[in-house]
Amino acid sequence: MNFTTTVAGIPCRCRVTFYSPGAPMRNTGWGFGDCDPDEPEEFEFDILDRRGYPAAWLEAKLTDDDSERLLEEYRRERAAWAA
Repeated sequence: MNFTTTVAGIPCRCRVTFYSPGAPMRNTGWGFGDCDPDEPEEFEFDILDRRGYPAAWLEAKLTDDDSERLLEEYRRERAAWAA
């Protein structure tokens, strides 16, 4: 899935290459060792220029806040697409 966004105020596109919503801890038996640990949410993406070409120079400008914002934008886009 691709969606339009900005990085450092520069218009671009985000191409989601992998998304896994994660899973909570799961009990598989009665003992303490009979649990599968929780799986964290995974989100991988590439930053593309407006024409759709990879933009490594723009990806280098990403901050942790940008990554969280892109994840939220992806969730909104996915929800709108599913509706």
